[in-house]
Amino acid sequence: GTAGRFTSHKTKEQMEEIYDDRAVLADKVKKLADIIRSSRHIIAFTGAGISTSAGIPDFRGPQGVWTLKSLGANRTAPTTPTLSAIPTATHMSLVKLQQENILKFAISQNVDGLHRRSGIERSKIAELHGNMNIENCSKCGKEYLRDYSTCENTSVQHYTGRKCSRTHVCDGDLKDSIINFGENLPLYPLTRAFDESDKADVCLCLGSSLTVNPAAEMPKSIARKGGDVVIVNLQRTPLDKLASLRIFANTNDVMEALMKELGLDIPPFALKRSINIFSNENELIVSAVDEDNVPMTLFRGITITFLNAEGVAMHTEDRDMD
Repeated sequence: GTAGRFTSHKTKEQMEEIYDDRAVLADKVKKLADIIRSSRHIIAFTGAGISTSAGIPDFRGPQGVWTLKSLGANRTAPTTPTLSAIPTATHMSLVKLQQENILKFAISQNVDGLHRRSGIERSKIAELHGNMNIENCSKCGKEYLRDYSTCENTSVQHYTGRKCSRTHVCDGDLKDSIINFGENLPLYPLTRAFDESDKADVCLCLGSSLTVNPAAEMPKSIARKGGDVVIVNLQRTPLDKLASLRIFANTNDVMEALMKELGLDIPPFALKRSINIFSNENELIVSAVDEDNVPMTLFRGITITFLNAEGVAMHTEDRDMD
């Protein structure tokens, strides 16, 4: 289920954004660094708040989607189209922590695709509510990463109208991966997220209101077994009383200071894509993949120029890509 996902905050206290002063924040970041240094299995739990600095609206902040909808108001803050958004310092910090084998796993409620775009490992993240750039074959399960939204013109059953590229083997119908209101969360990411929560002794909650179940049960379960739950969010959350450390600040400010405290550089964002070319006497196959070797759309078509034995162009053909 997705209980609480499409609701706004109701009270002034819930809506209020709080900022720790500079000295308090610095002290809390040092404590967070100590917690991380002594951790055995740390996981991150992320929400929409980590993407607001990329220009993507959150849901329950002052300019949040559900907040404005409940007020009948329009957004006045600048907005970046999701497909043009660049992963934030928070996203890239998590990538570095994963590369250093400090962060063992990430659980995200976000559908904006920025985690995968940032370079976080596919096998080490559970995107509980889906990813707007991903569609899956309903027949063989093959995953496709797109450079466009897969859910704009889908049917009620999530079919996108595209087919699996394994034409001679499968040719199944593709479905978007977004979880809509009232739908159950996909079993594998949900199970994997709970399994990683069972292993965790530290849960770093970043930019989440922690109001949506069953996802919010994950940090709660870690706290109940004696693990450290660190919550970084400007607004209060229902789990604040369970937190070992509660930080009221923008996630970027916290992660930038934390990485400095840990002596780690935040890597710059670089989109990594590869092109595979295979040919024989009968066919030429050109495909693009991301760094996890997941098929993706990098271009919509190619132009092929045919040469004679002397290397002189004889004719050209334009081909659409699947």
